[in-house]
Amino acid sequence: MLLLSYSLYVWFLLGFPSQPHYSFLSRSSRSLLMTSTESVDLTRVLQVAQEAARLAGQVILQASSANGGNLQQQPASSTTVTTTATTADNIHTKTHTTDLVTATDYQCEELISQHVQHHFPSHAVIAEESSGSDKYTLTDQPTWTIDPIDGTTNFVHQLKLSCVIVSFLQDQQVKVGVVYHPYSDELFFAVQGQGAFLQTGGPNAVPVPIRVSTTTELGQAVVSMEPGYGREPARVARFCALQQRVLNSGVRNLRMLGTTGLNLAHVACGRLDAAWEEGSWKSGVGAKIWDFAAGRLLIH
Repeated sequence: MLLLSYSLYVWFLLGFPSQPHYSFLSRSSRSLLMTSTESVDLTRVLQVAQEAARLAGQVILQASSANGGNLQQQPASSTTVTTTATTADNIHTKTHTTDLVTATDYQCEELISQHVQHHFPSHAVIAEESSGSDKYTLTDQPTWTIDPIDGTTNFVHQLKLSCVIVSFLQDQQVKVGVVYHPYSDELFFAVQGQGAFLQTGGPNAVPVPIRVSTTTELGQAVVSMEPGYGREPARVARFCALQQRVLNSGVRNLRMLGTTGLNLAHVACGRLDAAWEEGSWKSGVGAKIWDFAAGRLLIH
């Protein structure tokens, strides 16, 4: 199973496998398969990542307020993609009926990708919607990962628990991570070796350092547990059995936020003591690199 970290350190933060199961790489970057020697200004990378996340966040807010906030008025089988946030979102499914994508997902992904590639045209981009169910290859080259709306189901159902995730990797290590929650205007960010921070109230606000909680006992812990997309009986039974085991162990309480990005950001700032999500690199289900790369750095 795919284990996501928490401050109790009973479950360990997932790492990148030596040979990633996924092999998707943006078309413009398929030739970048050698070891990276490029020197990258991480301060500039962070600035671009924050700008891109905020731009996408504005689109999310506009789409959420359009048409009275009713994003479900379009038929679920629709596959037409609109390009304006004020137009009712067309909603359709990807790998499962529980795995939704909207026009706003595509719009935000394009917006972020264009902003990144304008400033760093030689960098690779691994983005959720453009990769779909295909595979990706994580090389040593400078690479950006993008989840334009993490928590699309929440977005569709008007639960204000969705975020934008942007991360930057080089030599297969996360160097910069940004998680932006537009509804609260909270921007979590980290640069490798420089700590993690939370900025609330716009780009000119002073960032505040964050850290994981000091909880060491499960009885004092609030834990987020996510079932993933699969609804096969064996997977459901395994998830429910694990929930039962954690509850029987006396956990203070469980939460199911429906967004990997916010789960990990909340672990990073101590609001949650743990986050766990069903999944597996081997089977190709569960959280992908665009879901967890930024959160991994925030927690570390």
